[in-house]
Amino acid sequence: MQIPFRRLGSQPLEFELKRDNALFSGDLILKKGNLAQLNGTITGSISIPCDICAEIIEKPLNEEISFYLSDGIFEGNDEELDIVEIEKSMIDMDELFRSEIELIKSDYFCCPNCEGKSLDAEF
Repeated sequence: MQIPFRRLGSQPLEFELKRDNALFSGDLILKKGNLAQLNGTITGSISIPCDICAEIIEKPLNEEISFYLSDGIFEGNDEELDIVEIEKSMIDMDELFRSEIELIKSDYFCCPNCEGKSLDAEF
């Protein structure tokens, strides 16, 4: 799903994307000039391997997502803001969804059989 940055305004623009067993929904709202805010949630589940034994487990999701989108290079000095720079004035919601799922997958996951074990104990 592609959303042109120019479609954003002071009224929230709602979105909903589904991928496998995960749902990404929320809204986008223009904050000022070339800065918009995305607020949403990712619910459902993803399949992910256990970091110890590699058994595939189903990880339930209920993640709150909030960050800013900049139409082009962000030239402000708001270091506290989590900002994603958008190219060509087109917001690729599928790419944002994939990126958020990959960020979740980068965490440490352990199946019920391996809980309490450490990676050092395996070597």
